[in-house]
Amino acid sequence: MPLDHRQPTGATLELAVAAADNVDAPRGVLLMLTGGPGQPGVPLLSRIRNYLDPAVLREYRLVMFDQRGTGSAGINCVELQTAVGGSDFLSPPAAAVQACARKLGSARDFYGTPDTVEDIELLRRSLKQERLTLNGTSYGSFTAAQYGLKYPDRVRSLVLDSVVPHGGIDPFGVDLMAATGKILAASCRQDPACTTDPVADLAWLVRHGEFDPTNLLETLSILSLNSVNPSFEGIPKVLADARNGNTAALKELFQQATSRDLAFDELSAGLHLATLCSDLRFPWGTSATPVDARAAALDKAVRRLEPAQLHPYDVRTARSQLMIAGCLQWPVTRASTYPAGKELLPRTLILHGSNDLFCPPEWATWARDHARAARLVVVPGSGHGIQSSRSDSTGRYEVRTFLLE
Repeated sequence: MPLDHRQPTGATLELAVAAADNVDAPRGVLLMLTGGPGQPGVPLLSRIRNYLDPAVLREYRLVMFDQRGTGSAGINCVELQTAVGGSDFLSPPAAAVQACARKLGSARDFYGTPDTVEDIELLRRSLKQERLTLNGTSYGSFTAAQYGLKYPDRVRSLVLDSVVPHGGIDPFGVDLMAATGKILAASCRQDPACTTDPVADLAWLVRHGEFDPTNLLETLSILSLNSVNPSFEGIPKVLADARNGNTAALKELFQQATSRDLAFDELSAGLHLATLCSDLRFPWGTSATPVDARAAALDKAVRRLEPAQLHPYDVRTARSQLMIAGCLQWPVTRASTYPAGKELLPRTLILHGSNDLFCPPEWATWARDHARAARLVVVPGSGHGIQSSRSDSTGRYEVRTFLLE
């Protein structure tokens, strides 16, 4: 692939691709897109084959690829990777952010989602397909939708699992923080053993506890993965004990439910930040805004935040998490540009879990309302990554039915 799609004869990137050998599959190519941003595709092939229905694998040619900056040939910023691993939330040290940006140099201009969209278009041509079916989870849903917005006539259908809305997200995470209170309260109501108020306990720990609130945000979000503990069973007691001075269980939870120890070839922290900083819109504008002009605009926006909207977290949490603290320090970079329209035209299946703390359920509703032919399936009690859930087959059934219609 060209590093810069505007200069196809310039510097190039080599991206690993895995494609099934049923080249004459009746329904064409099913391209699976992984998350992050920063997660590779090819190493996850066997995991994804395990949850796709055999009939789907017969009818479609399964294709996966390592998106630019990911995998064994991806971006490895050692200091940043050590500090935050694959986290979406932990506050990165400014020196680690700046060292990573220096390592990338001018190439940091070419790791936005629109660059990956163009990679997918060249991959489609290479596979000699008129249209693709795209199935993306988490950030992969955003990439799939962006491809669908730019090239709607080259898409057969879309599956969007644990949706990141294609209209963009608030880097402060206000809606995500508000969802935490709703989901914790609902899980407590469904558990007869829950006799405390987990939302009040979490709010107290954020304001008075010994813990960095971004660690709390990170840990609870990871618990919402379908492979971990999306019901939050036992978590209210852990929070209540910590508030009462017994922090052992919470500290153990921090060790168990963390993405800090992910290696760069599992989820690249450098690619993660390079993409987010290019893609998102911040209080200071875009990544093209000079660094020394950002802090004043950020401080002004922070003062406008309503504490009640952030509950059980606080303004300090919003200000210090990775998307804000990291991109505040990221040097000037070409900002991502997106198609003008906001309505997805291809037929679309949207899957979401009611207990998802990476992508709040409201995001899925927004995505449905901005798609012409979309069906939304919200799975009660489920978390992040519907198709891969081992305890609930709803996602797999819905995908099979949708793709074989």
